Amino acid sequence: APAAAAAPVLRLSSVTKRFGSLVANDAISLELGAGEVLALLGENGAGKSTLVSILFGHYIADEGHIEAFGHLLPPGNPKAALAAGIGMVHQHFTLADNLTVLENVMLGLEPLSRWRSDRRRVLQRLLAAERDYGLAVDPHVRVGALSVGERQRVEILKALVRGAKILILDEPTAVLTPQESESLFATLAQLVADGLSVIFISHKLDEVLRVSDRIAVLRAGKLVATLPAAGADKAM
Repeated sequence: APAAAAAPVLRLSSVTKRFGSLVANDAISLELGAGEVLALLGENGAGKSTLVSILFGHYIADEGHIEAFGHLLPPGNPKAALAAGIGMVHQHFTLADNLTVLENVMLGLEPLSRWRSDRRRVLQRLLAAERDYGLAVDPHVRVGALSVGERQRVEILKALVRGAKILILDEPTAVLTPQESESLFATLAQLVADGLSVIFISHKLDEVLRVSDRIAVLRAGKLVATLPAAGADKAM
C-alpha cells in the first residue's frame, strides 16, 4: 500500500489558540505521516511556535484536538506528549551545563534513586542512538564544555533515548554553523529512513525545500497552504 494510505502518526484538528484578542492559531488542521518531514514555514509571529507549544503540552488549545498514533492527546500535559512518543528540540536548549551528557539524558527519565542501577542501561541506549544516527558526542563530558552543535545533538539524543517517534525541531539551524547544519541534515535523513517523523520549523525557505517532503505555510495564525516540497518554489 502507498505510504499515503497509512494512518497519520499525528493529526491536528481545527486547533485554535487565542491570547486576548489575538488569534495566534486559527482552526489549524494538519497531518503528519510516518517517516515524513513536514516543514512548518512562516515569518516570526505567524503562529509556528504557539502551535508546537500546544502540541507539546505547554499551551492548551481553546478549540480543536490532537491525536498521536490514533489516540487523543491529553491537552496541556508535556508528560503525556513524551509518553505518546513526541520529542521536542527547542531553539534555546534546556540542558543543565553542570551535568554530563549522560546525566542530562537521564534527567527526568529515571527516579534519582535508580540512577546508579540504570546508568549502564541508559548509557547503552545512548551509545546505540549515537551510532545509529551519527550523533557523536562524549557521554561523560559536561554539557557546559560542548559547542552549540554538540548541545543540539544532546537534545536530539535525549528525545531518542526517551523513545521519540515524532521529533519537533524549532528553528534548528538558527544557532548552527553551515557545517553543523549539514551534519544535522544528514542525521534527519537517517532518522526518517528509520521511520521517525519530523516537524521542521523554519523561516529559511532554501533549507525547507531541501529537507522536507511537504510544506505547511502559516501566515498570521492561519494555515494558508500545504504542498509537496518537490513542486514548491520560492515564489510562494
